Amino acid sequence: MVWIGLGLLSYAIGSLPTAYLFTRYLLGRDIRQMGDFNAGAANVFRNVGAKAGMAVGVIDILKGALVIVLAKLLVDDTGMEMMAGGAVLAGHNFPAHLRFRGGRGAATAVGVLISSLPLIGLPVGAFCLTLLYFTKKAIYPLAVFLIAIPVLAWPAGYSVSLSVYAVAVPISIGLSHFYSTRIRNRGIATGSTDSGGFTETGDSPVLDE
Repeated sequence: MVWIGLGLLSYAIGSLPTAYLFTRYLLGRDIRQMGDFNAGAANVFRNVGAKAGMAVGVIDILKGALVIVLAKLLVDDTGMEMMAGGAVLAGHNFPAHLRFRGGRGAATAVGVLISSLPLIGLPVGAFCLTLLYFTKKAIYPLAVFLIAIPVLAWPAGYSVSLSVYAVAVPISIGLSHFYSTRIRNRGIATGSTDSGGFTETGDSPVLDE
């Protein structure tokens, strides 16, 4: 029962649709019908506003971190912590109340990995924030973070299970991105931003999640 309860709680936290809610509140529109059709921070940044996009990114990172902290406090079991991390990502990417059309999970995954492997997650995260400050593009620090954590997990002394988990989470983000761009959103009308098409240019300094 504890597994089920923690899993459902983690899924519920992950399914909080921050990008959707911010866009509805500020513009009265569905973020999934704008820009690249993704309910994530980068799409909000490009099509709603910089402050909204940054807020969505921060909240989504906190969602991932929160469920791991809760798991540590409630059960202190590595297996259940990893399950909670998977459940929060599932909630973010496939929220039932939005017909399973959520984000891609990058920001939430960052929060999960920082809380799951804090000895490397915190310093690598701090370095990536510095990199983001200077580059103003999220793709570089995100790539550094999602590569560095799996590479450093085993040398840093983490268990085999957590080291494998550190590899699995970034892979899941790659698969989520592929699914979102190549399958889920394939065939959605193209054209102007007003009609929900791919017209935005440039890179946003928030995670493309």
